[in-house]
Parts: sequence; structure tokens; C-alpha cells
Amino acid sequence: MVILKKVASVVTTVFLVLVIALTGFLFIGKMSGGKTTLLGSEIMVVLSGSMAPTFNTGSVVAVKPVKFEEIKKGDIITFKNEDDLTVTHRVVEITDGKLITRGDANNGNDSIPVTADRLLGKVQYSVPVIGYVIEFIRSKVGMLVFLGLPGIYLIISQIWKLFKMMKEAEAQAS
Repeated sequence: MVILKKVASVVTTVFLVLVIALTGFLFIGKMSGGKTTLLGSEIMVVLSGSMAPTFNTGSVVAVKPVKFEEIKKGDIITFKNEDDLTVTHRVVEITDGKLITRGDANNGNDSIPVTADRLLGKVQYSVPVIGYVIEFIRSKVGMLVFLGLPGIYLIISQIWKLFKMMKEAEAQAS
């Protein structure tokens, strides 16, 4: 029973620390205009399957700003397309100082080459699935759940401890 209580305490503590860290991380991102950065890279959630199987929908990619001249064939880059949407695709060719890109899951190249003014950066790494969690937390319901549940848990656990202490004090007084 004692071991079970210790394990539950450790799991609860780790969960609360993770929730607080993730929520703080996302709050900082919201306060900085929606851009969430970690160690100099902007963290972005993959919303389409154009780069599958390299990374699937719901993955998170870390995009680090780099000089246009540093991009090589085969690099995965993030850029703004002609509609000003953020896209992450692989460089398949470099022609006349422009980057020809294609999503790994796509049959053809992107219609408009990427120029230096539209390049946001190069993908450093990706983490699968966690993007779904991040997108949920960014929503109003997610904020409520990730801030409200730990808060409610802390309040209930403190009330429980208070009742337990009062019961023990009554038992000692008798």
C-alpha cells in the first residue's frame, strides 16, 4: 500500500510538472504573436499529409531560420507559398537561385519556386503525434482542461489532506 502511494505521488507530480511546463510553453507562444520557439527554432504543427511518411499530420517540426544560400537539395524547408500559407516541403532542385520543392507524398513539384524572401527556415527535427496535443491545448476547451483539471485536482487534494489532518487531530484528542 505504501509503495502504491509513493508511485501515485510520483506519477501525479510528473504529470503536474509536464502540464505546467507545456501550458507555460504555449502561453509564451500566444504572448509572442502565436510563434512558439524552443532553442532558437520555431515549433510548428503539421496540418496536412503532404510530407508523409517523413512526418504525418499531427507531428511537430522545429524550423530554424537559416541563410538562403545554406539550403541544399534534399533539405526540408518551411516557407510561405503564393497564398501566404506556411508550407513545409523538400527541396528537390535548385535552379537559377530558386528552390524547387515538393511534398514527399505529392506526385509533382510545387507550382511556384521558393525565393529568399519567402523562406522561413530549415526543419531541424520532428516529433510525431504531439501536435494534436498542442493544437488541443491551444483551443479554448484545451486551455480550460489543461489549466482547470490540475487546479481542481490541487484544490481537492488539499481539502482531502485537511480533512485527514482534522480526523487525526480528533483521534488524538479522544
